[in-house]
Amino acid sequence: MSEDIEKQLVEKLKTRNFSVQLDESTLRDSEAVLITYVRYIDKGHFAEEMLFCKRLESTTTSKDIYNKLKNYLDVNDIPMKNITSCAADGAPNMMGKKNGGLKLMKDANPEMILVHCVIHRENLVAKNISPVLNEVLHSVIKCVNAIKANAKCERLFKLFCEDKNEDHVRVLLHTEVRWLSKGSCLKKIYGTV
Repeated sequence: MSEDIEKQLVEKLKTRNFSVQLDESTLRDSEAVLITYVRYIDKGHFAEEMLFCKRLESTTTSKDIYNKLKNYLDVNDIPMKNITSCAADGAPNMMGKKNGGLKLMKDANPEMILVHCVIHRENLVAKNISPVLNEVLHSVIKCVNAIKANAKCERLFKLFCEDKNEDHVRVLLHTEVRWLSKGSCLKKIYGTV
């Protein structure tokens, strides 16, 4: 089933413009992965899908990241020119002006627009919000994490949302993004309960 879903997505991306969001992350067991999401217009509405999550075998350089994406596009006959924009965090291997992964993509497709990840920008803004809004934000985070901490609570929350005919019936565990003390890159610190 998952292969069929991926095949349908690949067929769509071969013939239309789309944007890409890249995130290189290190899992708890020190395994590095490249997660790639795409956003495109489908039947007049925005659609967002995970394109792939691939292991970065040895290093996580800009060339490794670019080659992983380029290889996926080539294997699936998706033209690089179909990518209209690309977003990534501020890590040098992604956003480096001289040889970052996005710079290599821009060299292959000069029309592409490069942007800094919106989630990281939102997080930086949230750190400077008013005390009242900050208190509300922290209350929401506590509620979300309490729901996610207990499987029964999560199931009851889902039933509650379905009963109210809500479009979304799940919550995501809060993810905090922090500035590293050295350098200008950002690091995701995944919330644990």
